[in-house]
Amino acid sequence: MGARRCAAVASLVWWVAAIAGCGGGGGSGDASGSAPVPAPGPPPPPSIAISDLQPGQWSELPGTTIRSVLPNPPQPGYPPNLVLSWSGGTVDAVRSRLLVWGGGHADYSGNEVYALDLPSLSMQRAIEPSPLTAQSHCTSALPDGSPTARHTYDGLAHVAHTDQFFSVGGALAPCGTGDGATWTYDFAARSWRIAVADSPMKTRYGTMAVYDAATRLVYVKDQVDFHSYSPATGAYTRLNRADQPVDYHLSAAIDSRRRKFVMIGDGVQVIDLNTLEMTTMATRQAPAFVGSQQSPGIGYDPVADRIVAWHGGREVYALDMDTGVWTQVATNAGPAASAPVHGTFGRWGYVPAYRVFALVNDIDQNAWVFRLGK
Repeated sequence: MGARRCAAVASLVWWVAAIAGCGGGGGSGDASGSAPVPAPGPPPPPSIAISDLQPGQWSELPGTTIRSVLPNPPQPGYPPNLVLSWSGGTVDAVRSRLLVWGGGHADYSGNEVYALDLPSLSMQRAIEPSPLTAQSHCTSALPDGSPTARHTYDGLAHVAHTDQFFSVGGALAPCGTGDGATWTYDFAARSWRIAVADSPMKTRYGTMAVYDAATRLVYVKDQVDFHSYSPATGAYTRLNRADQPVDYHLSAAIDSRRRKFVMIGDGVQVIDLNTLEMTTMATRQAPAFVGSQQSPGIGYDPVADRIVAWHGGREVYALDMDTGVWTQVATNAGPAASAPVHGTFGRWGYVPAYRVFALVNDIDQNAWVFRLGK
């Protein structure tokens, strides 16, 4: 793994018949024995910058660089690699924020987690760093029991019904060895724990994890197998019926209406969550990054009913899962910077309370939000 480390605006297609909520069948789920569902708070007050956004528009959020909230004293390593080195994120829908965690290998050893908080339009440290990060010895845990920094890829999720941050796999600081453990952070208890000491993944980096509210499971795809993780039992279940190999430069989202686990980065590959069969989906007008093996950002907008992807610059592409057609949907100026060559992963994510996608692209760039549908 260590050796692998190292934009004409098309017409906006707007859908009048937008779907206002998530669809999809449920499943038996695993509610029994699970932790209490966090009490839903009142809808967050919409910020002016976000509430004024029209379909197809970007908005930059001033004062939201990760650099502005780095720990003092500094953590070991090069802080930009919090994002640049195979580092991902996930949406905490309970608090309407985008969580970012990264580092690992020889790049950065701080294990703090950052949050782009939309209600306050601020960047925050959601989880503080361990005081022992300089003692990383390529083990899953530091001496104080918190996780060693790692390349996180697309292996992060927020389990909404238990309010836990979930991480599977990754490449550890400082040597880059793949981690076999699954970690969770309990926001109520403010504590890390190893949920599964030796996860059943055949590959330990390049893993994709997506929380599914319908079943209350986390679906996890490594380069070979497909699993679900139950927060209620703390156990994995292998789901695939045959070999399902994929490249490790991919990112995933769940189309909750069609019950599809959708992966992009090496074309469009889809696992049907009802049949558990994996297929390659033929699409048209796809941007080059869909097949570039560079882990683009991907999310599902249940209002517009589109898979939405970003991979640098102002252009945003939406995929109609029924017709297989990609459409460039951004209408105003947006980010000028390219995406990191090692991927965006979950640092592009849909925040349902605001109906926008949030993006963190670099520790020295402000965060952005993009709205596809009202």
